[in-house]
Amino acid sequence: MDPLKPVADSLKEPLPVYVLVGGEGVLRRQALALVRGAVVSGAVAAFNDATFTAGTGGDTDPMGFADVVRTAPMMSRRRLCVIRQVEDANVALLDALLEYVQKPVDSTVLVLTGEKFPGAVGGTDRGLRIANAVKKCGLVVKLEVDANDRGALARDRATQLGVALDPAALNALQQLSGDDLSALLANVEKCAGFVGPNGRITNAVVDDVCVSTADADSWGITNAIIARDRPAALEALHRLLEDGEAPHKLLGSIAWQLRQVLTIQDGMRRGIPEAQMGLRMNPRSAQAIRALVQKRPVSPSAMLDEIASVARAMNSSRAGERRVFEAWVVRLTEL
Repeated sequence: MDPLKPVADSLKEPLPVYVLVGGEGVLRRQALALVRGAVVSGAVAAFNDATFTAGTGGDTDPMGFADVVRTAPMMSRRRLCVIRQVEDANVALLDALLEYVQKPVDSTVLVLTGEKFPGAVGGTDRGLRIANAVKKCGLVVKLEVDANDRGALARDRATQLGVALDPAALNALQQLSGDDLSALLANVEKCAGFVGPNGRITNAVVDDVCVSTADADSWGITNAIIARDRPAALEALHRLLEDGEAPHKLLGSIAWQLRQVLTIQDGMRRGIPEAQMGLRMNPRSAQAIRALVQKRPVSPSAMLDEIASVARAMNSSRAGERRVFEAWVVRLTEL
């Protein structure tokens, strides 16, 4: 079943509230795009489309949604109000959302999106209460897929792009991407761009296009960390996070890469030939790392301490794993 079908079917007459949650960031973005396209369009869209991010302050303070949702749309039937990253919502915001969804405004479509609602606080599960209230006036969709669904979505994407996808190639792409739908679809698009219209994605194409580039984006963060280039590190990080990359998965990739960096640096210090270092990385990446650590050596003890502590902090911090991860990347650029 198409996980987006319930959303699409509801949009002939958009509902007052949508809750779009689940671990598949690419599906959340697609679902939000469907709602946005049905609610706001044309020249006046910019006047009727507001997005807030839970857990932030300043101009993006999500408590400001209360004024937006009750403001009449400008030269349009409806306005759209989106609150992202609901997993980071605090109690005050959740209480305000619960109050609103029990009596939403007809001229506004409110979308709550993120991985999940926060857990219960003080014995009260506000996220569950919000979801139950929304079911009476809107739509709650959990955007999760299993391996079969991911395969079907990959085949559909290949068809949309005008290419054939061999079963063996699909299997290779799924093994390469794991449970990450965003990575799977991105790799299908890379392969489709390689073979061109009416082409065929084979195992050989996957090997040529994807295997050598699978870690390229996260290496961009790692290289920027070693170069102590904070803006470049954060730019690469935010791009990946906005593309739906899970912070924990990125953490695993970057931590592994940093250990490879330390292996190269230690081997250089002790005069060990690169072929004997036991590296598992592209030779060009290894060469780039050698050049970086020659200019600015990395402190092994400080780096390993940071790697050891961040996973625990991401799992336990109330600030949200994304913000903890961002702060960690900033600290690494200062070592």
